[in-house]
Amino acid sequence: MRTSSYLGFVLRTAAAVALLAGCSEGGLQPPAANAPSSALTRLGVLSQEMNTNSPGADQVIVSDSFANTVSVFDAKGRLQTRLKKGINGPMGLATDSAGNLYVANSQDSNVLVYSQPYKSVSLTLKEPGRYPLDVAVSKAGLVGVMNPTEPSGPGNVTFYKEGATSACANVSGPTWNEMSFGAFDASGNLFVDGVDRDGNPLVGEVSGGCTATSVTTLRVGNAMSGVAGVQVVHGNILILDQNYGSFAPEIYTYAPPSGGSLGSPIATTKLSAGIEMESFAMTRGDRDLWIAHSDVAYGRIEYTYPGGRFVKSFNEPHLVTAYGIAVNPAASP
Repeated sequence: MRTSSYLGFVLRTAAAVALLAGCSEGGLQPPAANAPSSALTRLGVLSQEMNTNSPGADQVIVSDSFANTVSVFDAKGRLQTRLKKGINGPMGLATDSAGNLYVANSQDSNVLVYSQPYKSVSLTLKEPGRYPLDVAVSKAGLVGVMNPTEPSGPGNVTFYKEGATSACANVSGPTWNEMSFGAFDASGNLFVDGVDRDGNPLVGEVSGGCTATSVTTLRVGNAMSGVAGVQVVHGNILILDQNYGSFAPEIYTYAPPSGGSLGSPIATTKLSAGIEMESFAMTRGDRDLWIAHSDVAYGRIEYTYPGGRFVKSFNEPHLVTAYGIAVNPAASP
């Protein structure tokens, strides 16, 4: 039996809290000078000069589910603002074409929407009795909110029309215990991943938006052990697999589904600079991705795509359990 991603995250968060409790004055102690490079990487202190030829995001935004903050940085890691008011257990993040920021505010059972410059909430989407794990926004402004199982039923996705505060559809699947992450393609189809009742990974597609009634579970041609973030870039579906057994996270890129199957990956991006990667975001140039770490990396790490070459990491001591990450502007679906 595999552990569901939400429960697994809760357990890892508890471990991180225990680690912090063991540090003097509650602070993270830096690694010893002779610590192995892998440890340095996991602690998020490994850095490298920015590749100026690599297209980057103007903003990188990270949620911290333990510290109850959402932090907005510029591309060089300088803090622009840190959101705290009304933030309670923030999980997944998304930005839309207008630069608005969407926060899956799990412990308050809502999604908070901020317009630039992200100083105050402009819209609240209420998800009573649920604990939103992720949020996605289509090119047309349709919002999808992914949820784990609830007392009255399995995990689901809730849809909202652009600017609306009342849901227009609620879609679940009998085998889906949790819908963890999701992303829209250019046509408004939502691709999701999650787990079944036994914790086994699932990948699916929800079509129709406000008229959707079901989720189509998609077959994949490769083994996965710990699905996490989802992105869609120019029609291709990207899924992060934490690969629990090997501790070697990878992002699989699939062509659009055919006959209910994604088939085998057309590209595999191996990620070498950390573990427990929960979500990722693709930059507008489509050649770089940003990863959020929930373990002891305490920061954001950038890689090239699809090659997986490490670019840089920003040391951010105020991040404890980074979960969601978004960039502005983001890649085209």
